Amino acid sequence: MSETVFILAGSNMGDREKNLADALAKLEFIEGLEIVATSAIYLSEADGMDSAAPSFMNQAVMADYRFTAGELLNALELIEKKLGRTGKGQQLPRTIDLDILLFGQQVIESERLSIPHRELLNRPFAMAPILQIDPKVTHPVTKRPVSDFLSDEDRNKVMLYKDHVARQP
Repeated sequence: MSETVFILAGSNMGDREKNLADALAKLEFIEGLEIVATSAIYLSEADGMDSAAPSFMNQAVMADYRFTAGELLNALELIEKKLGRTGKGQQLPRTIDLDILLFGQQVIESERLSIPHRELLNRPFAMAPILQIDPKVTHPVTKRPVSDFLSDEDRNKVMLYKDHVARQP
């Protein structure tokens, strides 16, 4: 049985748009992962980083996945490494960052993995893309629609960059 997962790809180093496209291409080859939809690409400030840090481009992916969240995390970390990601520091610029935001309605808390992503409801740059794909998606802990947590003020912090890359279910 598969779970519907939401993955957020982000980049603020190098050719950001190419980095996202490369990550998406590599996601297609993860065993057990079938991409259902992708969001547009959004731009947002590099929140919590030095003010000189380049802005982030972010794109969400909705997929069906047949294996465990831990196995998906391993596959995503391998893609990050192949695409030049070094270190896992929170405040560092990165060529690519792949985060599991939601894994069905599962709640997982371990040393390596927190699902739903513990910062999801505080990050407009993560909520806007997943809501473009599924406006009714609910948060497994609050049991409320994710849209309840994205204010108009927060929406204004995220700019649509490129819409034609979106692939709807």
